[in-house]
Amino acid sequence: MRIKYVFVLIIIILGIQGLINLNTAYTPHYTKLSTEQAFFPDESNYISTNNTNFNNESLNGAYTLAFFGYTNCPDYCPDTLMKIRQVFNKLEYAKNKKDINMLFISIDTSDDVTKIKKYVEYFDKSFVGIATRDTELKELTKRVGVYYKEILTDNNIKFFDHTSAIFVINEESKLIGIYTPPIGINDIYEDIINSFD
Repeated sequence: MRIKYVFVLIIIILGIQGLINLNTAYTPHYTKLSTEQAFFPDESNYISTNNTNFNNESLNGAYTLAFFGYTNCPDYCPDTLMKIRQVFNKLEYAKNKKDINMLFISIDTSDDVTKIKKYVEYFDKSFVGIATRDTELKELTKRVGVYYKEILTDNNIKFFDHTSAIFVINEESKLIGIYTPPIGINDIYEDIINSFD
């Protein structure tokens, strides 16, 4: 009879431990995407601010936050890049050695790599930018699910309506998630600390 109670007690303890483990699993703040595709199309090469050939291999080995925008953007693009800079600052302050990159992809094909470099490095010297040609941009945005449209040209300055999300790319260059507005600095920081391994 006593063995029966011990056995029941062990089952109860194991059940409680299992429930505790289920409740403590970290859930990231980004929306998980169930795609196994690489971020860039195969065989593609882009002109970047730090390497003339930038492709899926360039993304391997580190998590990357990717954002589509343009250098003349008056509001959302600079705000988003500043928020990511603040996340990087928090990581530096906490002396956390996470290997993470920031990739800015211009949706304005008239942006050359020199202009993009100056723009992204204003926010952080480690940020990388990419210039695209029209056909490359169309292929990439269709693949990833990014909307963009030129809505106005004022004094030779183009303005665009565009997707304002941050894409999460894992260390194998696969698109795994997306942050949608409003972008939370603490949410991204917590995800980097707890799930970017």
